[in-house]
Amino acid sequence: MCIFCSQIDKKQILRESKDFFLVLDINPNQIGHLLLISKKHYESLEDIPDSVLLDEIKFEKEIVGILKENFDILDVTIFQNNGFTMDEGVHFHKHIIPRYKEDGFWDNFHVKEVHMDLEKLSELLKK
Repeated sequence: MCIFCSQIDKKQILRESKDFFLVLDINPNQIGHLLLISKKHYESLEDIPDSVLLDEIKFEKEIVGILKENFDILDVTIFQNNGFTMDEGVHFHKHIIPRYKEDGFWDNFHVKEVHMDLEKLSELLKK
């Protein structure tokens, strides 16, 4: 069963839009690490109707503005894992992570560097 469909308590919701709600991440990478979660269960980005995505990006912009106005942050890092790539189960959500001066954020991520044929990738994306 999906953790976001079954375990989010209304008391945890900090803010919401028509199609999304905002909660604190229970395993934060940074002070103020937030999760923006779709109210309806979508497995991946491509499943979401454009009208819902428009609500998401407007809500995301609003949240970033609130963070910048009220907290001593430099900016934010926002990311989304599509499909079955993470432990949370398959439910569309984005991480909104406030960034602080010398926060060492990228020091916590260890992703293998990949070398690729950029010309071939460029050709594929232009198709």
